[in-house]
Amino acid sequence: MNRREFLRYSALGGLVLSAASPMALAASRQQLHGMAPAMLPEGGQPLRPLPRINNLSETAGRFHSALTPGPHSVPLGDELEARLWLYNGKVAPLIEVREGDELDITLINELAQETTVHWHGVPVPQAQDGVPWDAVAPGESRRYHYTFPEGSAGLHWFHPHPHGVLATQIAHGLAGALLVRPPRDLLPVEVEEHLLVVSDLRLAANGAVAPHTAEDWMNGREGELVLVNGQREPRLDVAPGTTLRLRLINACAGRYLRLRLDEHQLTLIGTDGGLIERPQLLEELLLTPGERADLLVRVSEQAEGRFQLASHPYERGWMGPRPSHLDQVAPLLAIHTLDSGVHPAVALPERLGRVEPLGEPGVQRRVELTEVMPGHGDHDAGHGDAGNMPEAGHGDHGGMAAAPAGHGDHGGMAAAPAGHGDHGGMVAAPAGHAAHGSDAMPHGGGGHGAAHGMDHGAAQAGQGARHGMSEMAGRPAVDFLINGRAFAMGEVLFEGQAGEVEEWEVFNNSHMDHPFHVHGTHFQVIATRDADGEWREAPWLAWKDTVNLAPYQRLKLRLVFREPGDWLFHCHIIEHEELGMMATIRVS
Repeated sequence: MNRREFLRYSALGGLVLSAASPMALAASRQQLHGMAPAMLPEGGQPLRPLPRINNLSETAGRFHSALTPGPHSVPLGDELEARLWLYNGKVAPLIEVREGDELDITLINELAQETTVHWHGVPVPQAQDGVPWDAVAPGESRRYHYTFPEGSAGLHWFHPHPHGVLATQIAHGLAGALLVRPPRDLLPVEVEEHLLVVSDLRLAANGAVAPHTAEDWMNGREGELVLVNGQREPRLDVAPGTTLRLRLINACAGRYLRLRLDEHQLTLIGTDGGLIERPQLLEELLLTPGERADLLVRVSEQAEGRFQLASHPYERGWMGPRPSHLDQVAPLLAIHTLDSGVHPAVALPERLGRVEPLGEPGVQRRVELTEVMPGHGDHDAGHGDAGNMPEAGHGDHGGMAAAPAGHGDHGGMAAAPAGHGDHGGMVAAPAGHAAHGSDAMPHGGGGHGAAHGMDHGAAQAGQGARHGMSEMAGRPAVDFLINGRAFAMGEVLFEGQAGEVEEWEVFNNSHMDHPFHVHGTHFQVIATRDADGEWREAPWLAWKDTVNLAPYQRLKLRLVFREPGDWLFHCHIIEHEELGMMATIRVS
């Protein structure tokens, strides 16, 4: 669906907009800047490390604790509080372990709606993945227990994953970092490490989290208050010449981070699945929702310098009225050099990690991402040849119509382009709207989860059912689909075998970007193809679990599921996932 169709549909009353006014817009930047919040302070305060989840175990190699998601008030000033939902009352908490450690976490649900904990990027047994069908009811608890296997070192994260109410929980701030250390760190001790969790918020004038608007559901929610480790524009003071290791998580629901650091190059040394083999020099880096990046920066030798790490505008195919922040630079972190001696450059190992090619696939699949608005069946098929092509490979592995794929990044994490141009002028091809699975839910509901969200969509602190109904009312009648189907609980799209190399061709047959995420494993981006281009092999490999696809772009990725079970794959724009762009592969 293009912008023109979206606006026409909205004018006809097909979309119900939220009545709540965003704090960052309606209350103005001046109002925000005039506050002195304790945990969301004024910009320019020193960068704080992530608050830790306490390890209650006294046994070496075992992390034992509890996570208690629930409502918490965060002071924004003398007379105003932000009402968020947090794990253990902490903004962006950290769990730190090592490969081989045992994790034993009990989730105690203090929310008024069901929730789970999904361990994003960690190769866990399927029963520990925190998927929607294992949701924990309000007031109930659930134990997550597993061991971090060899090769799991890297920066991962954890967040809820119920269906139907997930967008509300992410918007309220539920997320944390999970750092898995290797047995031996290859980087020199002189490298100064900082973990950076980037999130965003939109608050109403009374400090409550503002309900979703129709534009949030269509595009993915972008809160106007951008935070790093729960702080607004924090400051990092370092000696000139310091080598920084900046390890980032994009924990936003829909915001893309097009990262640049004034007067500096970025050196990529790791992605979602850990270290890559050799450093890659970048002028900028595109970090999509759900992705992580491990960057090295040798700071300028200039004393008393001021350098800004910021997210620059990125065109990802916005639909509806365009908020002004999309065209503005979003400051993230200010790096200040002290008036002190210059630190010498740090020599890196010749090889950082090892990414062995997976080899030739025994199964080939085709996956197509589309958006469909009911009653508008006259979409141009655009660049797509999907929907008419049979599944390749084993005949019993899905049997769905789908399409090939591509991706323009190098190994999934290269320099971002200057922008794709105006994606809004392109239209998405329909994908067989009738095949929505067995639940027969209303449009935009995403199957079972939408009805379930009506039952348990109550917000905290007196908002209750009114907030849940408001969230549901704001959902447009648009489906985001995978292979022509919206997600339905219990429905399986593909079937596969544990230990078998698979090659997936993923085709973004729509006018907007989609970050594609796979549970239960990591993949390698093998080749990319732009909308009207030829296939190009990736110049280097990385382990990824989330990768971006620009409009009408295709990627080939290879992966192996080591553990049996039902594994999800979906768009990691949270609202698109909620509106149906998610599916399941059953691995036996």
